[in-house]
Amino acid sequence: MTSVSTERPSTDAERLALVAGRLNRRLQAATGGLSHGLLSALAVVAKRGPLRLSDLAQLEGVSAPSMTRTVAELEARGYVVRRPDPVDGRAVLIAAAEAGTAAILDARSTRAQVVAELLATLDEADSAAITAALPALERLTDPA
Repeated sequence: MTSVSTERPSTDAERLALVAGRLNRRLQAATGGLSHGLLSALAVVAKRGPLRLSDLAQLEGVSAPSMTRTVAELEARGYVVRRPDPVDGRAVLIAAAEAGTAAILDARSTRAQVVAELLATLDEADSAAITAALPALERLTDPA
């Protein structure tokens, strides 16, 4: 049996991955289980939709079967609707429902509040350091 080291991460990349994972779990818990993947797909549909499932999968960088599961979950929650593609009757388009748009706004607000509460626990120097790192983190994660 292989054991996993429980030592503190040693590289900056390991530390950042650990912090990002922990923060993501806190944010997901605060928004009623709306995972990053669900929220991201929903936001793309709301911003760029209606979209074909294959186009949405490509934009999100996941496989079509994975996006099928994601869209099915969003549809079950009432956040997206499927509509016939007027150009190709065999295809469907995924569009954000009113509840989906509301869920995006609510999740963003709730997540921002959680982060604000966490930042408030830091001293001024640590808070300033995180603020200073934001432009680099935004460039790192910008899909464009």
